[in-house]
Amino acid sequence: MPGARTAALFSLSTNLLPGAAPGRTFFFRMQFLFPTIAAQFDFMGGALGVVAAVVVSFAVITLVASYYRFQNIVQMAENTQPEDMGAQPEDILRVQLARYLAGCARRGTSFSLALIRTSNPEVPVRMDAPIVGSIRHAARRGDITCVYDDQTAVLLAESEPEDAMAILTRITAYVAADCPELELAGLRSGIASYPGHGLAGKDLIDAALEGLRMSSAEAPIVMPEIEDADEELEEPAVEEVEEPAESGGEGEEDDKKDSKGWKERRKNLMLDELTGVLKPSAISAYMQRMMSELRRKKQPAALFCMGVNNMDHVARIHGAEAADDVMAGVSRLLQQYLRADDLIGRHEKYAFLVLAQCSMAEAEIIGKRISTLVQQGEFVSGRKKLKTTITLGVATYPEHGRNLHHLYTAGQKVLDHSRINDIRAYAVYDPEIHDRMPPKPMKNIKSVQA
Repeated sequence: MPGARTAALFSLSTNLLPGAAPGRTFFFRMQFLFPTIAAQFDFMGGALGVVAAVVVSFAVITLVASYYRFQNIVQMAENTQPEDMGAQPEDILRVQLARYLAGCARRGTSFSLALIRTSNPEVPVRMDAPIVGSIRHAARRGDITCVYDDQTAVLLAESEPEDAMAILTRITAYVAADCPELELAGLRSGIASYPGHGLAGKDLIDAALEGLRMSSAEAPIVMPEIEDADEELEEPAVEEVEEPAESGGEGEEDDKKDSKGWKERRKNLMLDELTGVLKPSAISAYMQRMMSELRRKKQPAALFCMGVNNMDHVARIHGAEAADDVMAGVSRLLQQYLRADDLIGRHEKYAFLVLAQCSMAEAEIIGKRISTLVQQGEFVSGRKKLKTTITLGVATYPEHGRNLHHLYTAGQKVLDHSRINDIRAYAVYDPEIHDRMPPKPMKNIKSVQA
């Protein structure tokens, strides 16, 4: 009977190599099992079916073998020097990086890649060296340590960009204390953050190397600045006119003017032309910086997600120019009545984001005051005087999140909930009410999430 033949051949395949490893026994099972199963069916009359079954079984066995080989390399790379495996350190790093990238991309989290270099040539960096053991002991269980070259170790650690410096500072201090042959002053580190510095392994390694080149005795740990792609705008062309300086003093004065002019142009590139506040492409970089500073000083923060109401109606009835005038008027009002150190950015077409250093109680006062001022204001467009209102959703640190991404996600849920229910007022994030809304993360804020 076909079932009996299958069982007999399967039993034979399991007994071919009694002392073989489970993985090898599995391959022998596959080699006998797939053709045997195929033989029970009539695939296009016989011969062609057997060939197809053999091809399929070969493909499956190859894939399984490749997977086992990859897992074996990863396991060996945890404790084995690359040369002892017949591989280059760069290859092992790529394997570990690909593994970490896949995991963090699946979970939607950030991680940092740190290159830690020692200036002491008598302390080679190997997988069995004390420095690597110290790094592994100081890092968390899920972090990965490997070798970049004979002077540089690699640490892959799941962390927010703003936390990466503090984490590496703690680890390098532990390594210097744990290894008598090393001095803290002789350690240099460069950090890259995923996905802020790139989505590919090569981009992250290049960013970490750049940080390593920028490191010094004054700044032993460096993370290159994360720039949004939209910020990389071309500098306006300036015609160069060479004029001989009559004196050194005038030359220095010209240099100062040029420097001031570049700073002014750079500032203009970051500001929205219509509203005069941060462009959407610049919000992430500036607000991340402010958020990191507030967290370092252990000060509270509030993020206001502010939607300007009725703007589609204004644009349809009075024209797009009138809608622009209203947006510019609301922006002027915000800049006039908020503090100078509060960050204001334009978000979407008819919305703003405001990051302020204040407590939840203070945020409620600010939110109500801004809502009242906008509601009472009149915005001139030509001969018309237009009115509008705003809807505010606010989330605060540390109550509603640890970073800008968390605050934005929470605040946006409040704003979306209020818009759907036609609530034109100020509201604080409440998980029981607002978590019913799906998250709507902003692209350039999501890129640096935790």
